Amino acid sequence: MIIKLFSQLLIVGALMQLAPVDAGAIQDRATLPDAPERGFDLLAAHDVLTSSLPEAKNRDVAPVSVRPTSVGVVTSAQSAIVMDRASGEVLFEKNVHTPRAIGSITKLMTAHVFLGGNPDLDAPATLLSQDIRLGASQHLSLSDTYTVRGLLEASLIGSDNTATAALARLSGLSLGDFVARMNEEAAVLGMQHTTFADTTGLSSNNRSVVSDIAIMLDKLFENELLQEVTQMPTATIVGTSGRSYFIQTTDDLLTTFVNEPPYGIVGAKTGFLPEAGYCLGTVFDHEDAGELIVVVLGSNSKKGRFQDVKSLAVWAYDTFAWQTL
Repeated sequence: MIIKLFSQLLIVGALMQLAPVDAGAIQDRATLPDAPERGFDLLAAHDVLTSSLPEAKNRDVAPVSVRPTSVGVVTSAQSAIVMDRASGEVLFEKNVHTPRAIGSITKLMTAHVFLGGNPDLDAPATLLSQDIRLGASQHLSLSDTYTVRGLLEASLIGSDNTATAALARLSGLSLGDFVARMNEEAAVLGMQHTTFADTTGLSSNNRSVVSDIAIMLDKLFENELLQEVTQMPTATIVGTSGRSYFIQTTDDLLTTFVNEPPYGIVGAKTGFLPEAGYCLGTVFDHEDAGELIVVVLGSNSKKGRFQDVKSLAVWAYDTFAWQTL
């Protein structure tokens, strides 16, 4: 832009010499206040044109491969991605542009939209018959009363469909408006190839690509509550009746070595549908490296999705070195 301005000044100067204009006419049309006269400094202009912007401090840089011959691992997943969370650099990819059903990974967006309404997590909440959704274990009874947080834990830890439907109802939005809000949030996050059709993930029309899921995990796990809940291997929810309801996580990786030092799991969510296969999205950290986002869609078995994610995470941490400028 500066070069263009400089060129225009030279052209105008030349035209002024060839055909001087009436300075009074120019003054009549002027709307800006008078400015003090200032000479044109050619050396100063050169400095501006040739100078470079200073580098930002502590700029995140992509990890560097220390094993150039290692190109990844074999996975059963139909689609997979490994992304460095800080820089957004993709370290491994497989069919990243292929849309697939995502199953209960959907519940993360449901929780995000619900929490966006700033609910009172200690408020009492009950399940209604209209909340019942088949297709997975229902951990809580309709005849008891819980806290809102208890329903959130049942939704994310046990992937409870009925508890998830209750959260959407408790938001005060109609089901259609709630799902519309989910799609709006996806668009805001930049998930360009994602569509949500229901709140639980039971619909095969909840579809996305692994790169979009990585974006969602990155943004949503900035929420410490979502981190905390999805890191819990078990939860015990006590109803007002005094009855205790034990819930076990659907994420087997929480009890494996990739959740023990030097590794750690920041947050995760499983998903499954016959149309989707077995799915899992996880954010890892490491004592001596950066955070990784690993997503697999369409693994061939429940055990296979955990093996796929675990192998990809270990491979990435063994293959790349992290550095900060």
